Amino acid sequence: MKFTLKKLDLEKSLGNLSKASQLKSDALVITSYQLADTKKKKLSGLVAAFDETLGGVITDLVNDENFKFKTGETTSVRLSGSERAAFALGPIKKVILVGLGEEEEFDKKAERKVAASILRKAKSEKITSLAVDSFGDIGLLVETLGLVNYEFTKYKSSDDKDDKKQLSEITILSSSVTAKEKEAVAKSEIIIDSVNKARDLVWEPACVVNPTYLAKEAKKIKGTGITVKVMEKAQCEKLGMGAYLAVAQAGGQPPKFIEMSYKPKGKIKKHIAIVGKGVTFDSGGLSLKPSKAMEMMKEDMSGSAATIGLMNAIAKLQPAGIQVTGIIAATENMPSASAYKPGDVITAMNGKTIEVNNTDAEGRLTLADAVAYVSQKNPDEIIDIATLTGACMVALGNTCAGIMTNNQDLLDLVKAVADEQGENMWQLPLYDEYKEKLKSTIADLINAGSGGQAGAQNGGLFIQEFVGNKGTTKKPIPWLHIDIAGPCWLDDASDWSPKGASGIPVRTLLNYILSV
Repeated sequence: MKFTLKKLDLEKSLGNLSKASQLKSDALVITSYQLADTKKKKLSGLVAAFDETLGGVITDLVNDENFKFKTGETTSVRLSGSERAAFALGPIKKVILVGLGEEEEFDKKAERKVAASILRKAKSEKITSLAVDSFGDIGLLVETLGLVNYEFTKYKSSDDKDDKKQLSEITILSSSVTAKEKEAVAKSEIIIDSVNKARDLVWEPACVVNPTYLAKEAKKIKGTGITVKVMEKAQCEKLGMGAYLAVAQAGGQPPKFIEMSYKPKGKIKKHIAIVGKGVTFDSGGLSLKPSKAMEMMKEDMSGSAATIGLMNAIAKLQPAGIQVTGIIAATENMPSASAYKPGDVITAMNGKTIEVNNTDAEGRLTLADAVAYVSQKNPDEIIDIATLTGACMVALGNTCAGIMTNNQDLLDLVKAVADEQGENMWQLPLYDEYKEKLKSTIADLINAGSGGQAGAQNGGLFIQEFVGNKGTTKKPIPWLHIDIAGPCWLDDASDWSPKGASGIPVRTLLNYILSV
């Protein structure tokens, strides 16, 4: 998708555009706030100007179809050749009318809904190029249009692709194109690219995305201050990563421990570590999943996909003063004669022993060593992202992530950004009483002990056991766990994503990091 920012006050220029400034799009989007609920509805602004030129066509439409310009409401008017000449708008054949809703209720959530409606209306009418008279936050408008436009068509036949006209270019019209607007559009394009990279990785089948593939994708990230290191099995063994390697020992693909680092020039005011679960396919191991539950287990690496997408954005945006470390302990979880078994006792990198009572609770084992490893780098905060538990989906569905923490201030800050970004997150408590379920009779911990109760929190509490202390203090590093088992894959389209892989929480974590 190509975005162009064009300086043009459409209302003032209507009917008087020179050939040089004529728009070159198939359709034009104009918006209006919701009309007052009176017997005679009064148009205003650009919509009124178009209506006058068209001889009252929009007024008739409003009255005949009861079109009120509610939030995200759309309709279109086809222009005749003579009407296009009167407007001096070149090849534009359609004017798409879109409602902004009540003016006093127009916020970022409403703007996303409007932008998503614009994009879907344009695609449904097979428009290939679109001009949009800007409204609200131009950066948010561009970001939403680009995110909602996403499709994964790599494995579609060429005939299927040719049958569908693609929306490939959007021109945003603004009465005054400022440096700030240009910067906002450039940032939005980076966000679109980064979220869509994460989505691509989740959509790809597990026969493509294995640990080696994730490592190669991580190495593609380039930028000032960016380094990428990949540790092989032997190196992980030397570090004592017994939990991670237990999961990996039955995989047909070698494990890859991936470390991406961004270190800015100058003084560092905060070091944030991001740990993404990287199980590229989860069969459940010897605690084998039912076939239906296994169908979508290619998505079990969504946390690692989000980490790679986030680091891609960090590399391009180069935030000042913030060091970011991205960690992925990539592996498959497969059954074989060499698989780890229920009843095994394994030792994690921090020395804690774990009795395995369920090999399908493997993600927390890989995260245990990843979190213990990054704790040694003494970050100011650790945030892990994982498709960890079906229990979280039972609690919150697939429209909301569960968040847990050992530091309420950190959670409050991230959740506030998530709310602003439209990525729903809800706090789940980590009560001390839940810890009783993690006790083993022969080891320090068992890896799955909820007994069907508070399963999401049980997973979170397990990971918390591997968070190190800050420096030489006895205070734990502030840590946040984001369980994205539900919203990593959307059953229904949202105002910022089509169905399927969502790319959550790339936007939340990026904007949190940029706000520090």
